[in-house]
Amino acid sequence: MTQQQMPLNIEGLQEYQSKLSGNSNGWLKTFRQKSFDQWSAEPMPTPKDEEWKYTSLADVINRRFQLARRHQLVEDRQFENYRSRADINVVLVNGVLWGELSNLKDLPPGLKISSFNEALGHGSDEIRDTVSKLTPNDSKPFLWMNQALFLDGAFIRVMPEAEIGPLVHIIHVTSGILPDTVVFPRTFISVGESASVDILESHISFEPVSYLSNAVTDIRIAANAMVGFCKTQAEAHQAVHVGTTRIWQEAASYLDSFSFNFGGRLVRNNLSVLIKGEATRTVMNGLYGIDGNQHVDNHTLLDIQHPNCTSYQLYKGLLNGKSRAVFNGKIYVHAQAQKTDAYQLNKHLLLGKEARVDTKPQLEIFADDVKCTHGATIGQLNEEEIFYLQSRCIPRPTAIQLMSKGFIDDIINTIKSDSIRAKLGRLLLKKFPEIKL
Repeated sequence: MTQQQMPLNIEGLQEYQSKLSGNSNGWLKTFRQKSFDQWSAEPMPTPKDEEWKYTSLADVINRRFQLARRHQLVEDRQFENYRSRADINVVLVNGVLWGELSNLKDLPPGLKISSFNEALGHGSDEIRDTVSKLTPNDSKPFLWMNQALFLDGAFIRVMPEAEIGPLVHIIHVTSGILPDTVVFPRTFISVGESASVDILESHISFEPVSYLSNAVTDIRIAANAMVGFCKTQAEAHQAVHVGTTRIWQEAASYLDSFSFNFGGRLVRNNLSVLIKGEATRTVMNGLYGIDGNQHVDNHTLLDIQHPNCTSYQLYKGLLNGKSRAVFNGKIYVHAQAQKTDAYQLNKHLLLGKEARVDTKPQLEIFADDVKCTHGATIGQLNEEEIFYLQSRCIPRPTAIQLMSKGFIDDIINTIKSDSIRAKLGRLLLKKFPEIKL
């Protein structure tokens, strides 16, 4: 397939792909080539596709991208303020692990961290087994593109029965790039049986440059493990972010996940959780706050394949200006998944008169002994409540911010990690500068 026929126009693509293939061997070489062939043959999604009905990629398809040439952080005080030395920091710049910015020495017992390439070099059986079982869902062309073209990534392994105290913070920074660059963040996390860990995955940029971030994260959670996982997306407002997160959850494990989106011009998140064992507990919460012409599209899938599982999902959106939000959440209950207890709710608060929401919570149930509910709400601030605050000498802008903060506080407080809440609080200050969070 020629460059002109590729789904996305990337300068120097053939040479780059050939070099990657030449540096790979065995399973990885075959894996990359198969992914490249699948991506080449798959057209980019359009609003004619049901799962992309409300999100157009026309601007992305019509642009000419280039690959990142530098993988070094442009020094920025904001980055140092965001990173905490109390955490285990795994820093990647433009998709490449940057050891000097990470603190990977003296890791707690039971925790192993390396670059993705190093993990593949020492044996890829676990990675190969996991990615072969996880499905592409709604992110097929972008998943295949990442798998074919990723340069490096982060590999996190928590050994069985290990209890990791400090927060593991994976920081994907896009930095020092030219306009219309494409980067491929890649993360693989394996949590062993009866282990516990809290992980924050951040996607950030402090430079006002347009780029495409095509990120993929695969997580495997073994039986009886407990995982707190938060993905934060606070990239440049000129950026396009397409993220794919796939989670494999085994028997009696507990997943407490949170999705946080405040940056980017066009954002699409695909989150799928496959329930592969009985008696799991799953939390899938999310918050997005957008303004101007920002567009964020969250697609979630909870695929319950075993009985006696419980799940809770709450996504909240705060919209200002002419921003637009899309939410499509599906809970799929297989026939053998009896005694399922699943709850799903999507709530929006519209601050801008031209803000728009398209929400579609879904239940597909093939078992007859279940308790499943879902719903969605869209509302605006109550003028009487704003007037009450103004009558107490609170300016109208501050009154609106206080009420907006009240809307999001309850979901932020569901995050159990103090370190994660503190970091999200600092990001929220950019939206609510007059309020101490």
